[in-house]
Amino acid sequence: MHQTGATTSSSTFNSYSKGGHGAHFLIDKKGTIYQTAHVSKKCYHVGKIRSKCYQSKLCAKADIKAITNLLFAKGKSYGVRIKDVHNLEKAKSYPDRYPLNIDSLGIEIVGSYDVKTKSYETINMLQNKSLTWLVGELLTHFTLTKVDVYRHPEVSYKMESEAKSATW
Repeated sequence: MHQTGATTSSSTFNSYSKGGHGAHFLIDKKGTIYQTAHVSKKCYHVGKIRSKCYQSKLCAKADIKAITNLLFAKGKSYGVRIKDVHNLEKAKSYPDRYPLNIDSLGIEIVGSYDVKTKSYETINMLQNKSLTWLVGELLTHFTLTKVDVYRHPEVSYKMESEAKSATW
């Protein structure tokens, strides 16, 4: 679950046309759902993933040690440390790791980002109603449950407020 950082769906469509990023679905402020990519297409929306076992505190001791060493490695930049964790995690299978671009669907919800407050706009009732319907449909077509649905900052290193007010 993502939030666009834009105020309109058209500005999001424009960013998709530039390539390199995107999601499978977009929900505008009126609650209209657009399918922007076929569900079998890989879209680039996840980013570098966090360690699922580390976040949930369910790692084996060896995993905790390895991930801690990567996260707090001296002499490495934050970006390199995140990439190292991502590379360790992507060798695992889902659901032992968070979803990657290759095995996930992205849903964008139109909502602006305020740089001063470092927060995303509250998702409105129409958007949440559409989101609930869309997630329900996707759950019936794929072998998934609500446990398999994540907000972007849960999975990767994004702003904590992204899609915080999303409900499904």
